[in-house]
Amino acid sequence: MLNSIHFSLSITGPIFILIFLGLLLKRSGVVTTEFSDQASALCFKLFLPALLFFNIIELPLAKLFKPGLLSVLLGLTLVLYLTLEWLVPRFRRLDDCRGEFIQSCFRANLAIIGLAFCERAYGEEGLGVASMLVAILTISYNVFAVITLQRHVDNGQNSMQRQLLGIVKNPLIIAISLALLVNPVASFIPAVLKQAGGYLAQVSLPLALLCVGASLSFRGAGNNVTAIAWSAVVKLLLKPALAVLLLVFLGFSKLEIGVAFLLLSAPVAAASFVMVVALGGNRAMAANFIVYSSILSLFSVSAGLVLLRNLAII
Repeated sequence: MLNSIHFSLSITGPIFILIFLGLLLKRSGVVTTEFSDQASALCFKLFLPALLFFNIIELPLAKLFKPGLLSVLLGLTLVLYLTLEWLVPRFRRLDDCRGEFIQSCFRANLAIIGLAFCERAYGEEGLGVASMLVAILTISYNVFAVITLQRHVDNGQNSMQRQLLGIVKNPLIIAISLALLVNPVASFIPAVLKQAGGYLAQVSLPLALLCVGASLSFRGAGNNVTAIAWSAVVKLLLKPALAVLLLVFLGFSKLEIGVAFLLLSAPVAAASFVMVVALGGNRAMAANFIVYSSILSLFSVSAGLVLLRNLAII
């Protein structure tokens, strides 16, 4: 048990310490909202793409691409999304945040917290496998988010075509696509460029995690505790548990199960807030789903890792 707890804290501890440090820096005035916003944009447009690109080009594609694992996770996301679209309209308490709630139940912070979990747990190999999954899952999450927000939120300010164009122009997806093209000829890339890219990659996760902490705000939960709680249950407990049970039943490897668990256990993606604001939705609830899932994931991921480690599943 002690070994399992140590393993769990070795993965989640450094990540949440950086998030908490970002919160402290913001509260103390060392980091401003403007700086946090600019740093977050820089991570999204430069540092994280560099991390994904220079990691993928160095690893063998046969070890990275897991079509069976990807199919299971995509299928699970689709089933969860369709179930929520059928179920949520039947609950009157969710009438003012249907799209926001549905999005929060399946859209994980894969590119920052999910990748950080996998890198801490499995090193470069885990990060490589996770990067491939993140590419496709990010596209699916964005597509489902566009559809549900168009159905329940959209006030006519943005068209679906514009949102889908944003998916195609996503820097993370572009970086992964380019890395796949470059991978076979990566040995011809000058060492000086790889070293420079490595410096950019090293900045990405620490700075991104600090920005996550700096963006946390605990205002506005109000009378929506029930919606926040159910969102956390579905996002942090139900979806990861179903994925693990399915993958164990189908005989996937410990690394594949571990990577899937860590990615799906990540809290609600910060990008979900941006999309809700763009479509004129309930921004307060969108922010609450992100904040409270981020806090609760500290306990859910740690407990899940201890349990799966004790059961010798990962």
